[in-house]
Amino acid sequence: MPQIDSRIGQLRNHYIVCGAGRTGFYISKEFLNRQIPCVVIDEDPTVLATLNEAFGDQARHLYYIIDDATEDETLSAAGINRAGGLITTLGDDKDNLFVVLTARSLNPDLRIISQVNQEINKEKLEKAGADKVISANIISGLRTASEMIRPEVVKFLDQMVRTHEKAKTIHFTELPLAEIKTPEVVRLLGPYPPGQEGGLKIKDVGKYTGLLIVAIKSSNMKDENGDDLIQQQRRYRFTPRGDVELDRDDILVVIGTQDRLDAARGI
Repeated sequence: MPQIDSRIGQLRNHYIVCGAGRTGFYISKEFLNRQIPCVVIDEDPTVLATLNEAFGDQARHLYYIIDDATEDETLSAAGINRAGGLITTLGDDKDNLFVVLTARSLNPDLRIISQVNQEINKEKLEKAGADKVISANIISGLRTASEMIRPEVVKFLDQMVRTHEKAKTIHFTELPLAEIKTPEVVRLLGPYPPGQEGGLKIKDVGKYTGLLIVAIKSSNMKDENGDDLIQQQRRYRFTPRGDVELDRDDILVVIGTQDRLDAARGI
C-alpha cells in the first residue's frame, strides 16, 4: 500500500528524486547537505528507512513516497506541478522513460534530468522530454581519470562541499542577477531613465556581495566585431572584466561561501 509523507503538500519549488538506490542516495544527500527539500520516491520501504537513518537530523528536509514512480498519481502526490525539478535514477531505462514521459505531460515547464544505464537509450530519453541525460558510467570514468591527472583540483573541489559551516562552505554555483537582494546591487541595477548615468558592473557585484564572478551568461553579449552570434547562442563569457555592465536577465556563475550566497539572496 502506498505511503505518502503528509508534509509534501506544503512544498514549493522542491525537487523530486525517483529511485533511492546507490545514485539516488547520493543525490538526496547533496540536496540535504544544502538544506534543499526533496521528495524521494521508491517502492522499497527499507531503502527509505536507510536514508532516514543515514542522514540523521538532516532527514527533516527529506520527504518520501513509497510507491511506483512511473504512475501519474505518484508524481502528482509528490507535488510535481509545484516542483522545481525532477531526477530519475531507476535501474531500468524503460522505467526512466516512463517517468520522463509522465513528468513532462504533468508539468511541461519542469526541468527533468534522467540517468541512463545503456548509452543506446540516451536519445530516446531526450526525445521523451528529458532536459539532460547523464550516464553514471561516463561520470565515474571522468572522475577516475581526473583523480589521476589532476588530484589536487579534485581534492579542492571535494573540500568545498564537505564542511557544513556556512562561513567555510564554498560553492561554485549559478546566481541569476534578478535573485540578488543586496541593496547596493539592486540600486545600481536600476532601471535608469534614458540619459541618466548609472548601471551595475561586475566589480560592483563583487564589492557588495563578496562573491567571485567566474562567468556571465547574458542575452545581449556581442563579440569583438559586434556580431550578435553570442546573443543567439547565449554563450558564457569567462573571467569578465570588472567594468563589464550587467543586465537584469543575466545569470552569473560565482564562487562564494554559503553565508555570503544566502546574504546575496536575502535569506
